[in-house]
Amino acid sequence: MAYVTRDYYISGYLQGRSPAVPDTDFPFWEKQAERIIDSCTFDRIKANISLLTEDVKDCTCELTELLYRADKASQSTSDFGGPLTSYSNDGESGTIDLSRSIYTEEGKQKKCREIICRYLGNTPLLYRGV
Repeated sequence: MAYVTRDYYISGYLQGRSPAVPDTDFPFWEKQAERIIDSCTFDRIKANISLLTEDVKDCTCELTELLYRADKASQSTSDFGGPLTSYSNDGESGTIDLSRSIYTEEGKQKKCREIICRYLGNTPLLYRGV
């Protein structure tokens, strides 16, 4: 069972804004977002569907958008890079600083953790104890 439907993504999460994730791509990226959430919550939502709150749904939507945009950015390396750190005029050269970009693998993982903590940090879903 999907944590969010396309209808919830458009009406509940976006509330009138235009969707970043196309209809055809949404199920795949939503499933990837679910896997990340399940990993961080120790499959608690999967085991007890009553834990599927609006915060979990919104978290899933934001992660879905992040993963979709990161994939699109990796396909076109010049877009969504980072700040230009150096440039040469005659040879048309440039260097982009990707160290703080959320579209690198490390940056994407850090941003995913940040999103999950923002939505689920005040819930028992992230608790690692017994």
